[in-house]
Amino acid sequence: MKRLFFVLICFVFLKADVLRFEIPTPEYKISENRLIVDNSSFINITGAPKVPCRILTFALPPGAIVEGVKFYGIREKAGNAEIEPVPPFIPISGDKKTIQRSFEIYRRNRDIYYSQNKVYPQELGRVISKGGIRKYTTCDLALYHFAFNPLSKEIFVSPWITVEIHYKMPAPESERAKFWERLKDDTSFDKIAESVIYNWEEAKNWYITQNPERIAGYCIILPESLSNYVSQLVNYRSNQGYSINIITKEYINSNYPGVDFPQKLRNYLRENLSVLNYVLLIGFYLDLPWRNMVPFNDDPDSPWDDPDISPIPSDMYYADLSEPDSLSWDLDGDGCFGEVYDQYGYPNGDDAPDYHPDIHLARFPYSTGYVIEDVINKIISFDSNSDYDYKTSPLLAGGMIYFENENYSGRPRMDGADMMELMMNEGIFEREKSVYLYEKSGLHPSPYPCTDSLTRNNMIYYWQSKGIMLEYNHGSPNAYWRKIWAWDDGDSVPEYNGEVQFPLCLETNDVIYLDNTYPATCFLRSCLTGKPEEYGLGAYLLYRGASSAFCATRILWASPLQDEGLGYHFYKVLLKDSLLSSGITGDAFDIARERFMQINNFWLNLYLINNYGDPATRHFGRFIGIDERNYTRKPFLITFKNPAFKNLKIILPSNQKLKIEIYDECGRLLKKFNTGYAGKGNEFNLCLSSGIYFIRIKGKRNYFYHKLVVLK
Repeated sequence: MKRLFFVLICFVFLKADVLRFEIPTPEYKISENRLIVDNSSFINITGAPKVPCRILTFALPPGAIVEGVKFYGIREKAGNAEIEPVPPFIPISGDKKTIQRSFEIYRRNRDIYYSQNKVYPQELGRVISKGGIRKYTTCDLALYHFAFNPLSKEIFVSPWITVEIHYKMPAPESERAKFWERLKDDTSFDKIAESVIYNWEEAKNWYITQNPERIAGYCIILPESLSNYVSQLVNYRSNQGYSINIITKEYINSNYPGVDFPQKLRNYLRENLSVLNYVLLIGFYLDLPWRNMVPFNDDPDSPWDDPDISPIPSDMYYADLSEPDSLSWDLDGDGCFGEVYDQYGYPNGDDAPDYHPDIHLARFPYSTGYVIEDVINKIISFDSNSDYDYKTSPLLAGGMIYFENENYSGRPRMDGADMMELMMNEGIFEREKSVYLYEKSGLHPSPYPCTDSLTRNNMIYYWQSKGIMLEYNHGSPNAYWRKIWAWDDGDSVPEYNGEVQFPLCLETNDVIYLDNTYPATCFLRSCLTGKPEEYGLGAYLLYRGASSAFCATRILWASPLQDEGLGYHFYKVLLKDSLLSSGITGDAFDIARERFMQINNFWLNLYLINNYGDPATRHFGRFIGIDERNYTRKPFLITFKNPAFKNLKIILPSNQKLKIEIYDECGRLLKKFNTGYAGKGNEFNLCLSSGIYFIRIKGKRNYFYHKLVVLK
């Protein structure tokens, strides 16, 4: 894509309270009767034409109130092409009634949109959400540079879209102004904001602070009866430099307003946002409640009438704190929180939630003291373990999601192995370090070669010493299951008459056999494994086998579009873009949420996936608190050969063997060397880019660390 797309022409009229942007169209081409657009996003309206758009986050001055957004542009005919309708929402569970209802909604919308002799979409843009990224006030917009006439097959393009964001500033003495004023010195989310905000170069000038501070507040919220079981975690995080605060459920319940405890807890978090970065909730579902999301207007059990689909228990409600409930999660005041869709899946919800998290939040779903203590001990051990080979060794379990035309549905084939292969091909996982298990039983199994077949025994056997575990199968609260086409009655269609079977892959009773000395950062892409009303598989894994378990509280959905989902973005941020996430699981998860929504804008899975674990867990075991004050007594002398810091020369006081390891600031091992016996020193070409690094030199009887700052 040409640089032109990233260039923003912005005129700021502060007196008129209007921000104006001229946004050029992205690179595109029409080829073989298809519209191909670089880096496109989509709005998931099932049955509507799959017209690409661009979802952008704009920053406003601190605390600004958006009063309206206007879009201007001229559409020109660009050619003819075929654009298919957005596929129906498909539950990974395969529930027949839900699938039938999904197709009813799909066909209804398709028939409406594809029978009209007018372009879709008719508007040039729409507001996706309003809120903030920590101290940065934001407005998220979908820009429709492209439009499609389903009858004439004509494609139209707007070379430029002019965006006007009309806003006003709050009165200085108002509570809103005071809320944003308390955040002005906070730099905790600056890296995240810079990676997301489109007009960053202009926005950062509105947020200049004289006293920048990265907030190290870490809050544990739990019932008073559990407060004696977290002392080890408090001591560990305190020694890492976090400012720890323990708040009881009883204190919040007595001292904060709200219609129920979830609203009281959110009001507490909003009031204290300026001193909080990480929040850990501890307690079983009944002891520390979730907020139940109602994605479809006024329909708590969803258009499918299934309590395993909706309402959705979601901690996203506690993570987004930019606006009070009355302006966001319950805008219409009906007590149904998080309404983002009408009954036909159109994004015309009664509420106005924001998908940008303002804190990093996770939970332990337990109210048993010894379980909490055991989980804490394991997380501390994992957090401090810097074994790079272990931390980057994945176990991947990709089962069969749907067979082609399964049960006469007409659906295409979906193989969980597709996701695993993509992530290895893109270098998110190192193939040579990975163990990947695919379905090899029955008719039409996975075509990919793999380490071994996907079975229950292999799932347990290969768990050993794996720092990563990703699975994509069919779930229930207590297990995830394979899918095989066991036999065929002669019609070449896999049917639910006994032909399609679901052998067990991993269940709660299996966790006792898993490696708990070397636990894994786990992402479960199977339905219901994090259902909080039950002590299910996600909770069991956090207790034994996992250091973190990201799992779904209700039935998950196969995205209507081609995005690879939250798990893909999570591991990409954690393992490849780890300088952005600092290699911390909570940070990586929240950045993944941002990326997922800016591509797919699919609220259902955003609500569904939640973090069982500690939000401050470091995947790579970053070194903390290295003493940089006294280097004169160190047994080895380090000198740098040139000002570019490309070569490291080690002078040894006596002949000995050394091991030298170079880590980045996230704790990733970048290089390692072994020296021979040499009294005159050894030179090693590091080829380091600008940044902060840690050098660990280990001798036979001693070792030390050295911090290296490279500036170029």
